[in-house]
Amino acid sequence: MNPRRALLGTALGVAGLAGAVYGLERSALARIRARPDPDAGADFALPPGALHRFPSHDGGTIATRTVGTGPPIVLSHGVTLSNRTWVKQFESLAAAGFQVVAFDHRGHGESETGDTGHSLDNLAADVRTVIDALDLTDAVLVGHSMGGIAVQAYAARHAAHAAAHVNGLVLLSTLAKVRVSELRGVRTALETLVGAGPDFGRLLRHPDLGFLAARVGFGTEPQPSHVELTRQMIGECARDTNRGAPRALFGLDLTPELASITLPTLVVGGTADLLTPPAESRRISQLIPGARLELFPGAGHMLMLERAKELDELIVGFAREVGAHPRRSA
Repeated sequence: MNPRRALLGTALGVAGLAGAVYGLERSALARIRARPDPDAGADFALPPGALHRFPSHDGGTIATRTVGTGPPIVLSHGVTLSNRTWVKQFESLAAAGFQVVAFDHRGHGESETGDTGHSLDNLAADVRTVIDALDLTDAVLVGHSMGGIAVQAYAARHAAHAAAHVNGLVLLSTLAKVRVSELRGVRTALETLVGAGPDFGRLLRHPDLGFLAARVGFGTEPQPSHVELTRQMIGECARDTNRGAPRALFGLDLTPELASITLPTLVVGGTADLLTPPAESRRISQLIPGARLELFPGAGHMLMLERAKELDELIVGFAREVGAHPRRSA
């Protein structure tokens, strides 16, 4: 999820969300849960695959899961989420002939935070760690939200390494600048909330309150099972990560570095994304030379769930365009 919304969500949980669920939002909750849902009853369990834990540069661990064979597509999830974000992509991209590699960011899922904690430089370094540890070449990197920030930072700050190992980037529902952090007073207040306020994950662990909070990440037609999966992931995120990972992105401004990215880039967003609005996708696509922009009408922040088929077709098509050709069986 976007760091701004993750932090503001803490304030919402304190200031009024608890009351809203018992008012008008209670009926909204019932309407969403009553929606037809083709994935109703799914447990969204990750498929079996090759599991590894690699040491980070600062004493932590980065957990990866690999499914399928062929040219690698590396999936980088958003803040307070985990590899379960990509449950649909593991199946569809592997079926299309690709090696699907997803990793839990430090402090998320099965990965452990290193001695130097959360930072933009560490996000970039951890992407490089995964590529080196698995000896990946001709890879396509797909980064969602904070994971997209990690991919941008890696491509800009490890440019020679990226040129040697990566064929293209897909930046999904992400941003390059956290504008709210430019407002000093708001920044101070949010840092105070994150540092000393209640655990946002605790709010997400409440079935109703958490469901409403997670619904913010979706567009006009959310499926209840997808909202619930998102609620579970955020609720499972460790308290220290819930605080530290979003706070590390305060003051984020990668915009001066984007012009240095020379890899083919596809930028994807949803027109109903409240967390990383379409203007953020447009900004990135304008600043990275030759980048292509695709926007899904009515879609929100969690495109890998709510528009999985269309998104996966885009990723596969882009991967083939940049030279990642899957092997064909005889």
